[in-house]
Amino acid sequence: MQNELEGKKQITALNTDNREPFDWESKYPPVARKEMMCESVYIGLIFLLSFAIIGCNYLGVFSSFLGLEKLRSVKFEYIVYFSSSGMLGGIVFGMKYFYRVVARGYWTQDRRYWRILSPFISMSVAFIIGSMSCAGILISHNSLSNAWAIAFGFFAGYFADEAVGKMYEMATLLFGKTTSKG
Repeated sequence: MQNELEGKKQITALNTDNREPFDWESKYPPVARKEMMCESVYIGLIFLLSFAIIGCNYLGVFSSFLGLEKLRSVKFEYIVYFSSSGMLGGIVFGMKYFYRVVARGYWTQDRRYWRILSPFISMSVAFIIGSMSCAGILISHNSLSNAWAIAFGFFAGYFADEAVGKMYEMATLLFGKTTSKG
């Protein structure tokens, strides 16, 4: 009896949307499910796009296309790694957010623009952080390796909100706070 109760608690812990066993039908109306499917396809496509950009960069496609093949511009490729992996980080964060709000019944149309734009915000944050790394502001033992750029870019994108907060702190440190007249 005790083992049966513990087993039920474990199953309930997995189920965070408070549904009873075998309650499988969606509570969302068909129009909402259609919109969710469109969003999930969009997320999947830009997820694949971010990997495609990373792969093309590894193969030197962008350097070759821009005529940088002979130079093999390390900094250009480094920034592309940072940006595309930042996009990937933002997408992974968005995927996690998306499935949680859908499963828990909190999906709304009002957050659609956030879900669509956040990977690009993450990409932009990662681009700036990659530029700061190239400029020597962020320094690590392996800071100029491609793997470091991909890993750090991913985390910058995944935690873009926190990264923006840190950038604000850095700007305040570098340029000071503005004083309000009043």
